[in-house]
Amino acid sequence: MPSQKSPLSFSKGPTVPLPSGPVSSRAHPSDRQTNGYLWHTMLLQVKLQEALGPLLMELEKALALTSEEEKKSMERSITREFKKLHQLLNEEEQLLLRRLAEEEREILQRLQDNITKLSEQSAALINRITELEEKCQQPAAELLQRVKLQPPETVSPALKMTSPCTGTDSVTLSLVDVTLDPDTANHWLVLSEDRKCVRRGDTCQDLPNNPERFETSACVLGAGGFASGWCYWEVEVGHKTEWALGVCRESVSRRGQVTASPKHGYWILCLRSGKYKALTSPPTHLPVSISPSRVGVFLDCEGGEVSFYNVTDRSHLFTFTDTFSGTLRPCFYPGYNAGDTNLTPLIICPVPAQARGNFWCVQ
Repeated sequence: MPSQKSPLSFSKGPTVPLPSGPVSSRAHPSDRQTNGYLWHTMLLQVKLQEALGPLLMELEKALALTSEEEKKSMERSITREFKKLHQLLNEEEQLLLRRLAEEEREILQRLQDNITKLSEQSAALINRITELEEKCQQPAAELLQRVKLQPPETVSPALKMTSPCTGTDSVTLSLVDVTLDPDTANHWLVLSEDRKCVRRGDTCQDLPNNPERFETSACVLGAGGFASGWCYWEVEVGHKTEWALGVCRESVSRRGQVTASPKHGYWILCLRSGKYKALTSPPTHLPVSISPSRVGVFLDCEGGEVSFYNVTDRSHLFTFTDTFSGTLRPCFYPGYNAGDTNLTPLIICPVPAQARGNFWCVQ
């Protein structure tokens, strides 16, 4: 590094020449004094310059040494600061690594806990599926006998809807033993002695023309009715080519031709012309992959639902949703005997003795 010059550095300047030659003896006395003064002044200036030379050199050396010390001091200071910064960064790095390791352990622990829970749930589901598959092999009536309904989960007030069961503490599910009411049977219908079967006969019977009897439509109602609770029964339809069954209001008109639709108090499922239909307005065609040989009817009076099930393959066929008032009764239509292809009767399936009269309640 070049040496710095002091702002107070002196320059040697030009040398003042001394006067030469003899002093004139003829000079004025005042001139002689002036010349002597000048002589001494110039002599002092020369000596002063000779004395300042070494001092200026020492000053430059001192300035150079000072600059070098400042440089080294600055380097040491920078080195210390970098060491501190490096140590700080190293400590921060170690802290972050420890935190990452802790988070990794926590995440791995949560994953392990979730895997354990999922394994337990999977095992429980497999056991449940096995249990359900075994139950599916049982008759429907026996299966319903063992049904245990759990109370629903509490919902927030914003999600609550007005219940049709207001004022009741329980909903009753009954596996009902339905029989036919001969007083409602059309003149063309033939009932079995146990009132479990109905078919269309070949002749019109001479029966009392009471107001309960269907005058024109070949229908018959079940004995008794339902105004509350959950009720279930099954009907054997076999290989019949035409039939209809479901529920209707007890108050429906039996005079004239029946129009089976919810508007007129009928909630009916039927087979006609090889097609399964729910008799809504207009009728709803049902995609049935396996033709049912037995149909289950599930009635929820308070919930306003009538559901039909294919007992053969245990599939859901259709559900009517409505508001029920008054008593509902099972309704049956065995269909026409077209070319003796629909001779077999509709058969109300008997309820096992151990299940007959049993009730299940949802508290």
